[in-house]
Amino acid sequence: MENDNNQGNDWKEREIGALWRRSGKNQKYLSGYIRTGDEIDPQEVRLVVFTNKYKSENEKAPDFVVYKSEPAQKQTEKTVSSQSKIEEEDDLEQELEELLK
Repeated sequence: MENDNNQGNDWKEREIGALWRRSGKNQKYLSGYIRTGDEIDPQEVRLVVFTNKYKSENEKAPDFVVYKSEPAQKQTEKTVSSQSKIEEEDDLEQELEELLK
């Protein structure tokens, strides 16, 4: 019994992260984190894992592909930033057209 507890503690000490099953619009995937760094400078990296849709084309291809995940706020900032750039480009085009008239 004591040996089982020690073995459980050993696994807990070796744990570096966790993944959860998720369902997206087009496919199921895993979402979670891994811990990197050390006790002085611990860091957590968020990630998502998808099945490799090209696996059938190459049997040596990996079964899953892991991507670093960005926080939702950062993704929103990128979208807003992209929209701002498009608006700026449209404004510049209009100004250029007026100058060329």
